[in-house]
Amino acid sequence: MKELSTYISERWSIRAPIVKEIRDSFEKGDSPYYVADYLPSICAELELPQVWDIFDFLKEAEALAPLKKRLVNALKKSNKLSEQAQRRIALSMNPFELDDMLLPERPNPRSKAQIALKKGLKEPADRIQLQEEGVSLEEIIESFIGKEASLSSADEVLAGVKDILAERFAYDETARSMVREFAFDDGFFEIQPKNKKDPLFAKFLAKPVPITQLSRDDALMLLAAEDQKAVRLKLGVNLFRMSELLKHHFITNPDCAGFELICQAIDDSWLRLLYPIVERDVKIRLRKESEDWALSDISRALKEKLKEKTHDGVCLSFCLFDDKHFSLVAFNAIGRLLGASQEKKHGTEKPAASERLRQFCVRYKPTTIIIPDDDVAPILEEVVKKTIDTKNNTVEIIRRPVDPSVADLSESDWMTRNFSDLDPSMRKAFAVGLSFVQPLSLILQTGIKYFPLHPLQSFVSEKRCAEMVQRTLTEQVLHEGIPIGEADSAMLQLLPTLPETMIQELQNWGQKRQLLCKNDLLKVPSITEVVFRNIAGYVLIPYAEDPLDRTLVHPDHFGWVTDMCTQLSISKDAMLNNPESLRSISMSDMSLKLFLEKNLLRQLAVGQRFAAPAFSKNRRKLKLDELTEGTVVSGHVTNITPFGVFVNINAVCEGLIHISQLADTYIETPEQVVSIGDIVNVRIIRIDPKKRRISLSMKGLSTQPVKVSPSKRQLSSLATHFQNR
Repeated sequence: MKELSTYISERWSIRAPIVKEIRDSFEKGDSPYYVADYLPSICAELELPQVWDIFDFLKEAEALAPLKKRLVNALKKSNKLSEQAQRRIALSMNPFELDDMLLPERPNPRSKAQIALKKGLKEPADRIQLQEEGVSLEEIIESFIGKEASLSSADEVLAGVKDILAERFAYDETARSMVREFAFDDGFFEIQPKNKKDPLFAKFLAKPVPITQLSRDDALMLLAAEDQKAVRLKLGVNLFRMSELLKHHFITNPDCAGFELICQAIDDSWLRLLYPIVERDVKIRLRKESEDWALSDISRALKEKLKEKTHDGVCLSFCLFDDKHFSLVAFNAIGRLLGASQEKKHGTEKPAASERLRQFCVRYKPTTIIIPDDDVAPILEEVVKKTIDTKNNTVEIIRRPVDPSVADLSESDWMTRNFSDLDPSMRKAFAVGLSFVQPLSLILQTGIKYFPLHPLQSFVSEKRCAEMVQRTLTEQVLHEGIPIGEADSAMLQLLPTLPETMIQELQNWGQKRQLLCKNDLLKVPSITEVVFRNIAGYVLIPYAEDPLDRTLVHPDHFGWVTDMCTQLSISKDAMLNNPESLRSISMSDMSLKLFLEKNLLRQLAVGQRFAAPAFSKNRRKLKLDELTEGTVVSGHVTNITPFGVFVNINAVCEGLIHISQLADTYIETPEQVVSIGDIVNVRIIRIDPKKRRISLSMKGLSTQPVKVSPSKRQLSSLATHFQNR
């Protein structure tokens, strides 16, 4: 791994210390999410996609390790392992290059060349390859004619020598690299469809298609079609140019005696040995580059889909099965089954209202009714309209085209395993509904092939596509936080590095409220330091006493955040209510400053949804001598009077914000600024232990001015003004 540090630094334009930190994290088993979200020096320079790219690169390096080991051992055995070769192997990330280096060391013992070598034809092959002048071809091979029964003539000797030279040329590392690049840059595909009338391939039949002019989506489509044996992609090259390229590389003396034989060996090497390998390698490279492009496009589309508002409310899927029964399935936006039923159909000539559909509408109050868009769709739609009052009802009727993925989902292992009590018609209705809603939380459980998310999806490797979806969904869920005790097992599965064997145990601990803070995760049996480090930031403890445990802040950063609150003289509750206040902290370390701006403020803001319950907990009330004048704390408004506002700041008595201290501008009534139950940040301006009074102020606590609503008198005056115009 160390040998690749320079390459990583140059390719991703990052400093050597950052490369070392990333490499160390990779070797310790950390996830890219943790590295990008919680290591300040790395997050200051890289975004999560770049961290994933580097981790994928390091995984590829690990995968190549066995091949590199075999190559080193083979070179060592043949006494060819030099320091230069060893360094080259260590730095190589190209499997083609490693194969090219290994192939000459592991020749096929049954190849034509190896058989010729066993007949003793190495010497004439060596002499002809040296391209000597002043000697004839007959003189070189004369002593080998009749050496064996199979070498009874000069032609047989020359055929054996040609086989040896052809294999040597094919095993030449530089030649293999040259022809591979030449074929990719200047080669073309001859498209040979199994069915020439198939319109999918019509535009490719006129002439050969240059590889570099083939669009990414067309390349993926053709390669997928070849996998299904619907078409044959035959690689073609300009044979004259390919021959000249190889001759220029191998022939140093065109006047030598064996010139014609060498030319024949070069042509034989390309047609018999190099061509099949090059065709395979070109397709592998084309598929990899095209899939990378497609996955990037699918990922962008998926992220846009996640930003959109998800389908809310309950859905009903209404289907007709075998012309005899209506099937009904009710489910929610995340794909959880609520109910399923079946009803016998009462003729199709005059569709009548469905009693079972009416019952489902009353019970589940659906916002959407989904019906398959097929021949009986008009009948089903008429039944729905006669069952419910669509004019005075907000329910939406949607026709869903039925594609093969619906049938596959209804018969999938996931459907059978989880809904074995449903009959086939109900499973089909459920599959129709799920294919419309596409609950992303179910995709990883059911399998991505059942949910067409993008037109290019069917052309991309299912494994790579599922991996991309997993990463995208995991990123979204982790950045929203996983409330312990409320999360189901599917959500906990997204926690990085958390083994499945610990999921149920972690869920039970959270539901029993045995986890009072993030550090209590270490008490859960079997949770290691590595697992804790990778999941602690993303786990939220909604009922925790420390506000930071209710946020996405990692326990490693608790001390830092607490120190910043101390510098600003604000409580952690007050800071959580207004994380932007941390921007005023001066920092000499630019990486920490960038981490604060990019990550920490977002991580703190996530905890605001759990701020209110903290005040309602029966926590120990602070004594007056435990409060400090000038400190900013958080509290919630308990009462509003004409002269001010009373606020509970978790002290032995409530504090008062005089009306003059509510805003930086003049206000007529407190209601213009706050309402009962609001959580506000306040500064303690005076404490009177004798009178048990706490004076508070909201002035000057934010760079954003306090929003002041117009008073009733002002609204009334404005209304009178417009009436009298």
